[in-house]
Amino acid sequence: MNRGDIYIIVAGLITGVIALLMSGCSPQFQQYDLAEEYATTLHYEGSSKGGGNEEDEDDGLVGMPAKNFYNGDLKRGAIWWAGKGIALEKGDVFIINAFNIGPDTTPFGATFPPLDLIIEPSVLKVSMRAESDDGSIPELHMQVDDAKGYKANGKSPVHKVSNKDEFQDYYFDLRDIYVQMFPKKHKVNGAMINSLKFFINPGQAGYTGRIYIKEIKVVPAKDVEGM
Repeated sequence: MNRGDIYIIVAGLITGVIALLMSGCSPQFQQYDLAEEYATTLHYEGSSKGGGNEEDEDDGLVGMPAKNFYNGDLKRGAIWWAGKGIALEKGDVFIINAFNIGPDTTPFGATFPPLDLIIEPSVLKVSMRAESDDGSIPELHMQVDDAKGYKANGKSPVHKVSNKDEFQDYYFDLRDIYVQMFPKKHKVNGAMINSLKFFINPGQAGYTGRIYIKEIKVVPAKDVEGM
C-alpha cells in the first residue's frame, strides 16, 4: 500500500467521524402535516396528473396475525396518543375530550407491532358512546397505515357515534381498504399494519364533546352478523 492510498483511507475515516458527530449534535425533527394525514373520503378519486400508479410489488413481509396480539385487543395492547386539541384519558374506558375538532383533521390513534389484518377477513369492533353539551353527533373516520408509512386513505370506514348512555358496538370494515390515493397511489401492505388513526369530523364543522370507548378489537368478519 503506497502513501497515497493511506491518505485516502485516513481522510475517509476522518470524514465519517465528523459526519457522525454532526448528526449526533443536530436535532432531527419529523414533520407531521395533519392536512395530508386525512386527504380523502370514500368518494375521493385521486388526481390523474402526476399521481403515479399503484405499485403492486410484494416485499413478502408479514406481521403477526391480529388475533394473536392480545387476542386482537388494540385498546389494551397498543400505545395510544392524541393530537392537538384532543385529550385522551386512559383507563378501563377511554375518554376522548375533543375541543372544536374537525376542520383541521386532527386524529387520535395508536401504534403497535406490525399486524397481519388480511390473513383472515376482519373488522374492527369499537364499543363506544358520545356525549356533547349541544347534542351534536361526532363522525369517526378510520385509517390504518403500514410499516413503510403508506396510508390506507383511498377508502375510509366511517361511523356516526350516537349520544347515548349505553355503549354501542360499531364495526369498521378492514377488508378491501388497502390503497393509498394521496399523495401518490400506492398499495398498502395489509399484512404489515402498525398504525391506527381515528379522525373526528374531518373537514367538517368542529366537534366539542366526549367520546367514551370501552373496547377496540379486531374480530373475524364471519363472526359479525351482516358483514
